[in-house]
Amino acid sequence: MTLEEIMAVPTVLPQAELDRDVWDEDNRVNYSADGRYLTDAENFPEVVTVREGCQVICDDVFAFQDYMAGRKIGEEIPLEERSSFLEKIHMPNSVAFIGDAAFAECGEILSIKLPTSLLKIGASAFMDCWQLEKISLPATTRVIGPRAFQGCVNLYQVKLNKALEYIGEDAFDDCESLETIIIPHGMLEHFMRLLPKNLHEFLEEL
Repeated sequence: MTLEEIMAVPTVLPQAELDRDVWDEDNRVNYSADGRYLTDAENFPEVVTVREGCQVICDDVFAFQDYMAGRKIGEEIPLEERSSFLEKIHMPNSVAFIGDAAFAECGEILSIKLPTSLLKIGASAFMDCWQLEKISLPATTRVIGPRAFQGCVNLYQVKLNKALEYIGEDAFDDCESLETIIIPHGMLEHFMRLLPKNLHEFLEEL
């Protein structure tokens, strides 16, 4: 796929498709009728195992929702209470796209293994996953969306891959514990173009 084709893949389905979705009782999530899209999660458990054959984790699926804080409707929710229930997710290697804000404010996630077929991480996909410490991209990943890891305050190590073509604005903004961004040997200039100047000091070729 070209970069333009990757960017154009939808991570939200039309309502007509959502009306035909299929419920997974064990994990309390919904899939599209063909099983390719994980479309929604309802009061999901701490651990979720995604079905083999799923290709897209849709927008906002596991993101924090106000009801999770157990407060009255309209009541302000303190930052320390803005954390999704999800602690761990197992994704099969069929997953190629992680949608916008799919895991935003999943503050209980300590680590995540990205699938080997992953092409794109959407905008704000892991924003404010404040316990996440390390992330390693598989060889296939071509796109990191804007604000993808913004606010991951405990993220100290990032490992990027040779195939990466696009890193969106503020992808690693407010990652105040960041120490090292590991990049493939001989690709320093490439990643200096992809990343803002304030992150260049963290680049380490391996």
